[in-house]
Amino acid sequence: MTHSVADPLKVVLLMRAPQGRSFSVEAVFTTVADHMPDDIEASYDVSPHVSKGILRRLRAAFHARRAARGADVAHVTGDTHFVALALPRRRTVLTVHDCEFLDRSRGIKRFILWLFWMWWPVRHAAAITVVSETSKAQLLQWLRLDPARIEVVENPLSKRLPRSERPLDMQRPRLLMIGTEAHKNIARVAEAVADLPVTLAVIGRLPDELRARIGALGVPLDARFDLSDAELAEAYARADILMFPSLSEGFGLPIIEAQSVGRPVVTSDRSPMREVAGDAALLVDPVDPDTIRAAVVRLMKEPDLVPRLVADGLLNVNRFAPSLAAERYAQIYRRVAEQAE
Repeated sequence: MTHSVADPLKVVLLMRAPQGRSFSVEAVFTTVADHMPDDIEASYDVSPHVSKGILRRLRAAFHARRAARGADVAHVTGDTHFVALALPRRRTVLTVHDCEFLDRSRGIKRFILWLFWMWWPVRHAAAITVVSETSKAQLLQWLRLDPARIEVVENPLSKRLPRSERPLDMQRPRLLMIGTEAHKNIARVAEAVADLPVTLAVIGRLPDELRARIGALGVPLDARFDLSDAELAEAYARADILMFPSLSEGFGLPIIEAQSVGRPVVTSDRSPMREVAGDAALLVDPVDPDTIRAAVVRLMKEPDLVPRLVADGLLNVNRFAPSLAAERYAQIYRRVAEQAE
């Protein structure tokens, strides 16, 4: 069946319940929904049930089933993969952002996560999407799947962060880091810049032991969490450099957020960060503090480098226009709906 503006395809994007102000997945897919072509009527539903405990997760699954009633396609947008089990298989799209939660777990917990968050939901979906070639490779490490079933749709630039024209201070730069999980590599960055005249600005709940370690190194620290969108925009504007030398990522959205604001980026010479950054970042070995330090020193001492990276970054973000991601998802929705008829 062909849909049109007069008879649009109805798609509901199912989102996890927010915890604190961690909205990166939600921001991506509300942006996608808002940029859908005219033949698709996209809405989004935020679960009222936090994904904690068996009972609340069952409620989340039944809520998703109710929210998807009457839709031509239901899209589980990430994290709460298990709700796909409550949806019609032939009309369900599942997005997997990364497999970090499996890498971090062990024993029976890992098996339960693998079964209910990966193996079963993936087999209960008509289409599977991931946000990078890296997340596709991660998924294939955990599941025996035909690679052709997994479609890569890169995340769009989801937050409309205003470009900041503030002159950057490379004499005493403020280094911004987003996220405090172990793979964000904060301790190694602190070690790398310990004797440099910098301030480390961290967004996220900082564990006490990590805070103490940074303090012992003598690195000035400004740590904040639960920021609103306006406060996050201010954090980017106040920064002089984004430090994103992660050990692993499914995508790496802060890279293009910082580039859109007009900030130079230091990130890992690993996939997918180097692909997301394009030629508009300094790439480092994330396990070598010396290379991380060298990148910061280059930005502090090479006056022509910063404006070049900023200009290249502003060009790079054009690759992540929301309309491009929306059209890719629209193609998937149309195919799923047609095959379900």
